[in-house]
Amino acid sequence: MSSPTPHAPQRCIVVVPVFNESATIDTLIKRITDTSTGGWTLIAVDDGCNDDTVEQLRRTANEIDRSQLCIHLVTLSRNFGHHRAILAGLDAAVREAQSTGVGRIAVIDADLQDRPEDLRTLLDASADHDVAYAVRASRQESVLFQLAARLFYKALARWARSPVPPNAGTYSVLSLRAARTMLDNADENVFFPGLRAWVGYSQTPVPLDRDARGDGRSRVGIRGLVRLAIGALFGYSRLPLHLMVLISAASLVLSAIATIAMVILKATGQVAVEGIPLIVVLILFSLSVLGVFLTILAYMVSRNPAPTQVRSLFVIADESCLN
Repeated sequence: MSSPTPHAPQRCIVVVPVFNESATIDTLIKRITDTSTGGWTLIAVDDGCNDDTVEQLRRTANEIDRSQLCIHLVTLSRNFGHHRAILAGLDAAVREAQSTGVGRIAVIDADLQDRPEDLRTLLDASADHDVAYAVRASRQESVLFQLAARLFYKALARWARSPVPPNAGTYSVLSLRAARTMLDNADENVFFPGLRAWVGYSQTPVPLDRDARGDGRSRVGIRGLVRLAIGALFGYSRLPLHLMVLISAASLVLSAIATIAMVILKATGQVAVEGIPLIVVLILFSLSVLGVFLTILAYMVSRNPAPTQVRSLFVIADESCLN
């Protein structure tokens, strides 16, 4: 039996959001260049860098053969955040793909945790799918961070409106229609893996190992990770709604039990429940009823979402080709 014929090399547009990546940007570009099969385009999104990342990017681009890797720079007007910078890169990549006929757009972070050499693996996997996304087979991070990540993904997988694969980050390859759909449906609370899962189409996971960060430190920090986790859980899951139901129901049951107990004690003449205990029970009952109605309202709103703002998620200040 003959072995299956490998897919022909595909042209690709690689989106890289960068924020103060001076320690890794040079290595990243060279590794992507070595991985490229020719005719690739790299779109680096400057998300408000305040170090010499952009200067290093320009110097490195001058050393790269344009036929091997054409390097574009998209400069945002300020720091909008990692996931919005990805969307800005997708916007530029879709426009570039439409003019050049490229059919695949890749997204990779600049910290070298995701290996650029795996881009070919993702491209091969995406040949028969709209989305090929990396699933972290192993990760070089602290035990505490890995535990927190595991709990976060379990909560998201359990309560998400649409399935969000566990241990799936931003590293992925998208078809043009998947990228367009993501741009058309992004909202204020952007969580790239959740939005990518929500758009559907044909998707396939690709288990890949993950290295330690190139310079050993995170740009996001603990506060940023917490903010991202809260945004993802509130924006892409029904966990807050279920918590409202649970708390409201528990409070209502407790207040009902307390009320029945007071009536029995009063009727049997054992204790006359008055004063502060009575006020506490009445307040608990009133808040429980209010919580139930708020839960109903929240459910109705979640079933009929409507845009709450018309501002753009990012502002592109400049676009240029560096080589």
